[in-house]
Amino acid sequence: MTAYTIRIDNETKSQFDLLCKRLGLSVSTAFNLFIKKSLREQAIPFRIDLSSSGMVMEKAKRAIEEMRAMSKQNGLSDMSLEEINEEIRLSRKGK
Repeated sequence: MTAYTIRIDNETKSQFDLLCKRLGLSVSTAFNLFIKKSLREQAIPFRIDLSSSGMVMEKAKRAIEEMRAMSKQNGLSDMSLEEINEEIRLSRKGK
Protein backbone atom coordinates (compact mmCIF):
# COMPACT_ATOMS: atom_id res chain seq x y z
CA MET A 1 0.00 0.00 0.00
CA THR A 2 1.07 3.58 -0.65
CA ALA A 3 -0.51 6.97 -0.08
CA TYR A 4 -1.13 10.03 -2.24
CA THR A 5 -1.22 13.56 -0.93
CA ILE A 6 -3.30 16.07 -2.85
CA ARG A 7 -4.03 19.75 -2.37
CA ILE A 8 -7.63 20.89 -2.58
CA ASP A 9 -9.46 23.94 -1.27
CA ASN A 10 -11.54 23.47 1.90
CA GLU A 11 -14.94 24.08 0.30
CA THR A 12 -14.35 21.52 -2.46
CA LYS A 13 -13.08 19.00 0.09
CA SER A 14 -16.17 19.47 2.25
CA GLN A 15 -18.46 19.03 -0.73
CA PHE A 16 -16.61 15.90 -1.88
CA ASP A 17 -16.61 14.42 1.65
CA LEU A 18 -20.38 14.94 1.82
CA LEU A 19 -20.92 13.43 -1.64
CA CYS A 20 -18.88 10.35 -0.74
CA LYS A 21 -20.80 9.96 2.51
CA ARG A 22 -24.13 10.20 0.67
CA LEU A 23 -22.91 7.55 -1.80
CA GLY A 24 -21.77 5.29 1.03
CA LEU A 25 -18.11 5.54 -0.01
CA SER A 26 -14.98 6.61 1.77
CA VAL A 27 -12.89 9.25 0.00
CA SER A 28 -10.15 6.64 -0.38
CA THR A 29 -12.56 4.24 -2.09
CA ALA A 30 -13.76 7.01 -4.43
CA PHE A 31 -10.19 7.82 -5.50
CA ASN A 32 -9.40 4.13 -5.95
CA LEU A 33 -12.47 3.78 -8.20
CA PHE A 34 -11.31 6.77 -10.25
CA ILE A 35 -7.77 5.38 -10.59
CA LYS A 36 -8.92 1.87 -11.53
CA LYS A 37 -11.37 3.20 -14.13
CA SER A 38 -8.62 5.44 -15.58
CA LEU A 39 -6.27 2.47 -15.87
CA ARG A 40 -8.97 0.24 -17.36
CA GLU A 41 -9.86 2.86 -20.00
CA GLN A 42 -6.29 4.18 -20.38
CA ALA A 43 -7.79 7.67 -20.16
CA ILE A 44 -9.23 10.14 -17.71
CA PRO A 45 -12.82 8.89 -17.40
CA PHE A 46 -14.46 12.24 -18.08
CA ARG A 47 -14.18 14.88 -20.74
CA ILE A 48 -11.52 17.56 -20.36
CA ASP A 49 -11.98 20.41 -22.78
CA LEU A 50 -11.01 24.03 -23.28
CA SER A 51 -13.91 25.33 -21.23
CA SER A 52 -12.63 23.53 -18.12
CA SER A 53 -9.03 24.58 -18.72
CA GLY A 54 -10.27 28.16 -19.15
CA MET A 55 -11.68 28.00 -15.62
CA VAL A 56 -8.32 26.76 -14.35
CA MET A 57 -6.55 29.63 -16.10
CA GLU A 58 -8.95 32.15 -14.56
CA LYS A 59 -8.32 30.73 -11.07
CA ALA A 60 -4.57 30.84 -11.70
CA LYS A 61 -4.75 34.46 -12.86
CA ARG A 62 -6.76 35.42 -9.75
CA ALA A 63 -4.23 33.65 -7.52
CA ILE A 64 -1.35 35.50 -9.17
CA GLU A 65 -3.17 38.83 -8.78
CA GLU A 66 -3.74 38.07 -5.09
CA MET A 67 -0.05 37.21 -4.64
CA ARG A 68 0.95 40.46 -6.36
CA ALA A 69 -1.29 42.44 -4.02
CA MET A 70 0.13 40.64 -0.97
CA SER A 71 3.68 41.23 -2.20
CA LYS A 72 3.00 44.93 -2.64
CA GLN A 73 1.34 45.14 0.78
CA ASN A 74 4.36 43.45 2.39
CA GLY A 75 6.93 45.54 0.52
CA LEU A 76 8.17 42.63 -1.61
CA SER A 77 6.90 43.67 -5.03
CA ASP A 78 10.31 44.77 -6.25
CA MET A 79 12.08 41.41 -5.75
CA SER A 80 14.09 40.10 -8.68
CA LEU A 81 13.48 36.66 -10.15
CA GLU A 82 16.72 35.48 -8.55
CA GLU A 83 15.54 36.70 -5.13
CA ILE A 84 12.18 35.00 -5.57
CA ASN A 85 13.87 31.74 -6.58
CA GLU A 86 16.14 31.97 -3.53
CA GLU A 87 13.10 32.41 -1.27
CA ILE A 88 11.51 29.35 -2.86
CA ARG A 89 14.73 27.36 -2.41
CA LEU A 90 14.94 28.33 1.27
CA SER A 91 11.28 27.55 1.92
CA ARG A 92 11.73 24.09 0.40
CA LYS A 93 14.58 23.52 2.85
CA GLY A 94 12.35 24.68 5.68
CA LYS A 95 14.31 27.84 6.47
